[in-house]
Amino acid sequence: MADQKKLKKSAAKAYDKAEDAVTDARAAVAEAKRRAKKLAKKARPSVKPLENALDDAASGLKDAKKTAKGAGQASKTSSSTPSSTAPAEPRSIYTPPLPEVDETTVQLPDGHDAHVDLHAQTLVALRALARTKGITNVSRYPKATLIEKIEQA
Repeated sequence: MADQKKLKKSAAKAYDKAEDAVTDARAAVAEAKRRAKKLAKKARPSVKPLENALDDAASGLKDAKKTAKGAGQASKTSSSTPSSTAPAEPRSIYTPPLPEVDETTVQLPDGHDAHVDLHAQTLVALRALARTKGITNVSRYPKATLIEKIEQA
């Protein structure tokens, strides 16, 4: 009888441990699903719309080239008569504006002139350039003010 009690007691302990393991496994699965959902939100957006836009732009460019080539051949064949139809405008393709560059002419030590982008220069180089241009108290000016002073000098 004592052996049966021990067996029942050890079986109950094993059952409790198994229940705890199942509960832990379910919690781990829920945590994994939560993390997967979080990672899916952080994933990059689909590039399909961008690919479609690129294909549209490429086809528009091809159409414009064909139209321009056709107009060029037509003007060669009828060079004696002015063409009454203007060549078709290619589809507008957005190109961002180029950044504005502030350049100034600087005389190098070897005597040659060089164009220098002032915004690309370090503050130390700008101070040296300002001193060569005769600007005083250069160490008290911030970079933007120093560039303005150099341009005015």
